[in-house]
Amino acid sequence: MREPSVTVAYDVDERAAAAQRARAFKEAAKRGDLIGLAHMPFPGLGRLSAEGKGYRWIPLNYSSGQRWEGTKATAE
Repeated sequence: MREPSVTVAYDVDERAAAAQRARAFKEAAKRGDLIGLAHMPFPGLGRLSAEGKGYRWIPLNYSSGQRWEGTKATAE
């Protein structure tokens, strides 16, 4: 997540993929969205935090009932 501008061979349009990834990561980090990503340790859910030019992956703690700062529980 340090270099979100990096693309892979499977990106059909590398420029568009990098731009979309930049927008999606920026918005997810800004709002504190819970996101799911492939190739991450189980459960593959977490949040992004802006760090320099990239992002830090904050994995979901799925065993402690941890809540993300600033959010409210909607169901108990």
